Amino acid sequence: MHYSLLLQIVQQYVPTNEDAEEVLQDVFIKIWNNIDQIDVNKNITGYLFRITRNTCLDFLRSKRHALALETNSLQQKNLLNFHALTNNTASTIIENELIDLINENIKLLPEKCRLVFIKSRFEGKKHKEISSELDISTKTIENHITKAIKHLRKSLKDYLPFL
Repeated sequence: MHYSLLLQIVQQYVPTNEDAEEVLQDVFIKIWNNIDQIDVNKNITGYLFRITRNTCLDFLRSKRHALALETNSLQQKNLLNFHALTNNTASTIIENELIDLINENIKLLPEKCRLVFIKSRFEGKKHKEISSELDISTKTIENHITKAIKHLRKSLKDYLPFL
């Protein structure tokens, strides 16, 4: 569900697509290994951003020695990204601002659309579950989710240019 968004985030920090996919695979492995410690009532999006950032940081840290020896521009970009990610205060502030902005934009959605989107994306419910809970068709569920995603893409395009 979050694969494409997280892959685009990883690609901002990791130079090659192969490395980015490997880092993202590591993210999902870490999530799987800690699945019993994840509280689904808390902000899953924030948790995903944080674990993705930390996994990118681990990857870049493992490559740091090679970065010091090589001077090509791609390696220098990795080094700059490593330093940007290690600034926990700035990363936390940016992450919190982004989460607040996402939540504010979700509140702007029409009530039914917002409710469907939250049940689908934050509570992880399937379309049939939502359909039976809200007594609306699965096609309507799909339409609400599409509308919500379009709204979020439009309102967050300046903050997340890869959307």
